[in-house]
Amino acid sequence: MSLLNKCKAYRSQPNATTFPELPTVTTWMRFLLGGLYGISLGLRTDTRGLIGALFGLNVITFLPMFWFNSYLDANIDSYKSLNFAGVANAFAFMMLVWILIFTWEHGEEEISLGKVISDVVHSGSGDDGAFENVLTTESDIGHADLSDEF
Repeated sequence: MSLLNKCKAYRSQPNATTFPELPTVTTWMRFLLGGLYGISLGLRTDTRGLIGALFGLNVITFLPMFWFNSYLDANIDSYKSLNFAGVANAFAFMMLVWILIFTWEHGEEEISLGKVISDVVHSGSGDDGAFENVLTTESDIGHADLSDEF
């Protein structure tokens, strides 16, 4: 029986002897879900931060668990660690994809941040007032006066 047929067999009740590749398949499924969800988060503008990361972690963790518990009806006790196999790696992959795509989509903000940092570094003469000259203009700090804090 091929690997694809084993993955699609409804209520086949696999165990560690009949389907020893199930943890590997589950890990790759989690990587695929993490990559796709990372792309989705990188292209969207409405979901950011903790909410997006937690929802992605839930998708990566529980969708494959639903597949092998409900669809395949796998004997989970026969495997060593099937429930969370590959979750951390897939989550890290999701975050990497999300950060890469988000950074590519927001290149202008990255360039302006680099310019502000470069201006701060190059205008400094080594004294404590170096940051005061750059950061106290109204356009840089949004109409707030921080000159008393430095």
